[in-house]
Amino acid sequence: MRLFLLTISLFALAACATTSNNSQSIQISEGACFGQCPIYDVTITPDDHYLLNGERFTRVNGFSEGDLDAGSYARMEDLLENADFFDLPAEFTFNNPDVCPGPPLSDMPSITITWTNRRGSHTVLWYQGCNNATMRDLRDGLRDAFDYESIVRPG
Repeated sequence: MRLFLLTISLFALAACATTSNNSQSIQISEGACFGQCPIYDVTITPDDHYLLNGERFTRVNGFSEGDLDAGSYARMEDLLENADFFDLPAEFTFNNPDVCPGPPLSDMPSITITWTNRRGSHTVLWYQGCNNATMRDLRDGLRDAFDYESIVRPG
């Protein structure tokens, strides 16, 4: 009987530790640069809904939310999967010379991408002064998928 109760308890704990559908999201934050780069945080959920906090140099400063085109989240997931996002290093900065060789450009913004899904959560920070084709293509693809030009970029 003890073994049975212990087994049931372990299954219950495992179920609590599993990421649910409701907590799946893609979060993107871009930081300051020497200039007028947009500073914002956006969270996109599987129902193609976004929540944006525009801090500076954005179309709307403060919080806004809305719906993206159908399939936007799925396109973003495909981009992340194709980039093997969960296998990327956590940091693409000058502190990690394996992915940022040579002198990086100064005064560039950083972007932080966090993907939370059934597999868990992974965050990647990319200082955009480190020339990295994988991260550049990922940034551009994600921006296209969540319509950066319409919801973030000043008009």
